Amino acid sequence: MFVKRFRALFSAATAAVVIAGTAVLAPLTADAAITAVLGGIQYDPPGADTRTNAQINNEFFTVRNISSRPINLSGFRVLDTANHVFVFPRGYVLPGRSTVIVRTGKNRNRALTLYWNQSWYVWNNTGDTARFQTPAGKTFDTCTYKAVAGRARVGC
Repeated sequence: MFVKRFRALFSAATAAVVIAGTAVLAPLTADAAITAVLGGIQYDPPGADTRTNAQINNEFFTVRNISSRPINLSGFRVLDTANHVFVFPRGYVLPGRSTVIVRTGKNRNRALTLYWNQSWYVWNNTGDTARFQTPAGKTFDTCTYKAVAGRARVGC
């Protein structure tokens, strides 16, 4: 009987601390960029390379937040070797333990899907390098790939 009551009290106290703790967590700043990493690049979408927005949106890269805390990615950027630059919009916060997909084409941004608003492909099918940078231009993560027959996506 005592063990059951103690377990129930401990569980309630733990829940209260967890709930209270998440309410006060502020997004991590650019200094904590290390917890955001490149997740992968879909560099060769299935099908023919047509210039339709739907097909261009099948090309994308992902960024993962490996922390349990949200990260403010405002002004962070991802560049390829030709210096095509994607800049995370002002006020964009990536929740903890989540992944945002950044599609190359055009559409309306959503919580975990952003759009680069390009009208042509960015990632080279033969190979490329993505550089993930702070708003100050410091590279803290990269992802390089080379063409491999039968592969259209790379995990970083």
